[in-house]
Amino acid sequence: MTDINEGIDPRFDRLLAARREEVVGLQKSQADHQAELESRGQRSLAALKETLPQALADQLGQDTSEADKQVSAQVEDRAAALAEQDPGESTSLSAIMGTDPSAAAVGWLTPYYGTLHGSNGAISWQGYNPGNINASCWASGAGSGLFGTGAGSFTLYMDWWFTFRAPENRNYAQTIYVPFNGFYIVRADDGWFDSKEAKVNISMTARGYQYNYKPAGSVNVLSTGNDNINVNDRFDGWRTMYYSDLLGADQAYLLLSVALNVYARGGGSHAQLNFSDGNANYLGVPMVYVS
Repeated sequence: MTDINEGIDPRFDRLLAARREEVVGLQKSQADHQAELESRGQRSLAALKETLPQALADQLGQDTSEADKQVSAQVEDRAAALAEQDPGESTSLSAIMGTDPSAAAVGWLTPYYGTLHGSNGAISWQGYNPGNINASCWASGAGSGLFGTGAGSFTLYMDWWFTFRAPENRNYAQTIYVPFNGFYIVRADDGWFDSKEAKVNISMTARGYQYNYKPAGSVNVLSTGNDNINVNDRFDGWRTMYYSDLLGADQAYLLLSVALNVYARGGGSHAQLNFSDGNANYLGVPMVYVS
C-alpha cells in the first residue's frame, strides 16, 4: 500500500470545509424543492376535490394509516430477512488485488479521510483512515400521491478522500473500486385514482483537486423504481469506475462520493437502501489504483 502523509494539511482542511458546505446546500435545496412540490400539490388537490362528487372527494381523503401499518410490517419482515442473507459475492481485497492495471506510477491507495453526510443534514460519521461504514436511508409515502403530494425523498452522501504525490507532469489514470454489501427494497402500488411511486438510486462521483478542482466523472450503479413495483434484493460486490486528470509533480487529491437516494410517494410506498443492518451489511473500504 502507498503510504499517505498524515501531517497537518491546511489545503485539505479548506477542501473538507468547502465540501461540507456544498453537501449542506445540496440537501437543503432538495428539502426545499420537496416542500414546494408538496405545497403546490396540496393546493391542486384541494381544487380537484371541489370539482368532484362528494363520494370521490371523500375517497381521496380517506384514512390509510392501517393499510400503511401493514405495509410497514411487511417491509420490516423483508428487511430483516435480507439483512441475514449471505452476501454471496466476495468483497475481499484479493478479489481486485490480482487484477492490477499495468504501469503503476503510484500504485494502490486507501482512503485518507471519510465523511458520512446523513440524510437529515447532520454528519453521521467522519474521521481519518475510515474502515467499514454503516449507512442506510429510507423513505415512505402518504396519501394519494396525486400532484406529487405525500412524498418523501432523501439523499445520503458518503465521501472518501484520497491523496498522493504525482511524480511527474502528465495525465494520471485512477481506477476506483468500491465494495458494497447491503440490500434495497422498493414498493409502490399505483391505483386507478392515485399516483404512487418508489425508487432508489446509487451513484459514484470522482473529482480530482490540485490547485483547483478538476472536472468530475460519475457513474450510476443502481437505478430501480416504478409506479407499480414490489422488488427487494441484495446489492453486493465491487463496483468500478475510471477517472483521469492532468496533474503536476505535486500533492494531489481525489474525492470519491457515493450518493444513496430514496424516493417514495403515496400511501404504502416505500424505498430503502440498507448498508447497515446485520453483521454482513456495510459500505466497505474503497481502493484506488493510480497509474
